[in-house]
This record gives sequence, C-alpha cells and structure tokens, in this order.
Amino acid sequence: MHDIILLTARVIMGGCFVVWGIMKLRGGEAKLVPVLTAMGLPDATALAYLVGVCELLGGLCVLLGYPLATVSVLLGIWCVVTALVAHRADTNQLLAHITMFGGFLALAAAGPGRLALFGGAPSGAFALLP
Repeated sequence: MHDIILLTARVIMGGCFVVWGIMKLRGGEAKLVPVLTAMGLPDATALAYLVGVCELLGGLCVLLGYPLATVSVLLGIWCVVTALVAHRADTNQLLAHITMFGGFLALAAAGPGRLALFGGAPSGAFALLP
C-alpha cells in the first residue's frame, strides 16, 4: 500500500510538470516571454524554452521515480522561486506553489518506493548521477 501511495503522488506531481513542460515547448512560451522580458532577463524566448525542457525532464524523473532526493528538492525550490517571482500578487497561486514545495519535500524524504525505475536505487552508470 505504501508503494502505491508513493507512485500515486509521483504520478500527480510529476505529471503536472510534464504537462507544463510540454505546453511551454508547444507554444505556451508565448505567455512566459513577456513576463521574463518585463523582469529584464536577456533572451527571454530561449529561457522560456529552457524552463519547458527543465520542467519536462524534471517531471519525467519524478514520474519514473528516479532517485528523488535531488530531483524533488530541485523542483520544490523551483516552485518556491516561481511563487515568489511570478505569483506574489495572487495568493491562491502563491499558496499552491508553496504546497507543491511541501509535497516535493515529502517525496524526497519518503523516497520513490519500490514501484520506481531501478526500484528507486539505480545501478551502473546511473548510480553515478546525483
């Protein structure tokens, strides 16, 4: 039962990031570019695509259960940064992102469970990755 709950949490949380990453890579960056440009960031279009790729890859790692200590903490920090930078004016979005941060920390602490790629413990060359 414990492993099924962890799998469900990974599918819900990782799935969101996969969808958001795909949306950004398929034209959704058009909404992000003006926000990044207004913040004074250089080459906002390339940065928007980079965000899409990172969200897609991070979401896939969580979905597959790649050792979550690194990936979950990074995605959690990403949620906090996004909340503070882009959603300060919208309390609901701010709290939703902070809540996702808490969920990612819980996943990092609990681990991926046995229903994960490599059983949550990679071997070979994959064991050398963070």
